[in-house]
Formats: sequence, C-alpha cells, structure tokens
Amino acid sequence: MCQHKGFADITELTPEIIHELIEKIVVLAPDKSSGHRTQEIEIHYRFNVAVTTAVADSMKYDKKRKAA
Repeated sequence: MCQHKGFADITELTPEIIHELIEKIVVLAPDKSSGHRTQEIEIHYRFNVAVTTAVADSMKYDKKRKAA
C-alpha cells in the first residue's frame, strides 16, 4: 500500500481515504456487440500506483438478480 500520509496502517477503508487514494473513475460507453451489454470501468489511483479495469456484464448481473 502507499506510504503517503500515513496510509501504511489502514485498518478501515473510509470515504475520506478513498477520496485520497482514487484520482478518477472512468465509465466507458457500453458495448452491445456480443448480444448483451458489457461496460468497462477504469479506476485510476493517485500516486501512480495502478489502474484497475473491471467489466460489468449484464448477462451475469441478470442471472444474479433473478436468483435472489
């Protein structure tokens, strides 16, 4: 973890800490070319730590929602 501003000993992730660690979140346009909707989400962290990319897939979400 980042050594900036005492973040080395984080025991709980609070909204304030998230605001300090994340520079921006980019939600890209949805892609429907496969017949169902997928959407890519990028999380850009401050301090050049990393960029995380996640893909939200409507097909997987619909299955989880119907099972609940």
